[in-house]
Amino acid sequence: MNDQYAEIKAELQLTKKELLSRLMQSTHYEASQEFLFQNQQSEKEKIVIKHIKEDLNDVERALNKMNSGLFGICEETGSEIPMEKLRILPTARTMFEFTFTDLYDRSNCLPLQHKNHLYLVGQE
Repeated sequence: MNDQYAEIKAELQLTKKELLSRLMQSTHYEASQEFLFQNQQSEKEKIVIKHIKEDLNDVERALNKMNSGLFGICEETGSEIPMEKLRILPTARTMFEFTFTDLYDRSNCLPLQHKNHLYLVGQE
């Protein structure tokens, strides 16, 4: 593993511990509520648990990528994700997950599927 990723790895490991703790607390809460009754609060808790599990999955994927040497590689393009972006979002899987500008840049890289309304307005 690259030494420049050591700080990010430590952050990911801490995040994993926090998510596991939140998951355990939420799971205990959900189990205690099942015996009482199903209400709107338990439905909200199920949604929270789902999001915690998704976040945990993202963190574990990033840690596994670090161990296999694939961390920081865009899954769409195969190019390196800039370090400043990985510091912001260490679970990023592509270089296009960061800002609206990146999404705009991505659309310029992909084949044009259809003309947008701005193009049509310019033609009148």
